[in-house]
Amino acid sequence: MRVTFTIPGRPFAKQRHRVSFKQRRTFNTAANESFERTVGEIAVQHFPCPIKGPVRVEIVATFVPAKSWSKKKRAEHLHRPHCQKPDVDNVAKAICDGLNRIAWADDSQIAEMSVRKGWGIREETVVHVEPLVALDSCDYRALRDRLVGGE
Repeated sequence: MRVTFTIPGRPFAKQRHRVSFKQRRTFNTAANESFERTVGEIAVQHFPCPIKGPVRVEIVATFVPAKSWSKKKRAEHLHRPHCQKPDVDNVAKAICDGLNRIAWADDSQIAEMSVRKGWGIREETVVHVEPLVALDSCDYRALRDRLVGGE
């Protein structure tokens, strides 16, 4: 069962936690909490209950070129990789944390992940989630041999 949903708007990167020296604690920023809540609200419609076992996640974040860019520069960048901030790992972190207790019990269940950033005509983040079929030990050995070379 592969679940796909779209988060409209500019892709969001998880920000660093903040530290309150006065209260001697760390806390999540309001922007992080708001985005994670939005992800949860969108995803909860697609997951009747959290997936058990290993999970595969694919994230495609699409950014729109700046309006200040020339038409030529905008056209050159469309449908090409996005190599600017935010970092791809922070985009993934924000989405995975928002899916905790909705798509899976904890994001430690993610065994495979693919994240891509690109330029497009509409700002959005498309997320694909599916349970990962467990391989037996023979399949893992064959996969390792294919990737690293047989011994």
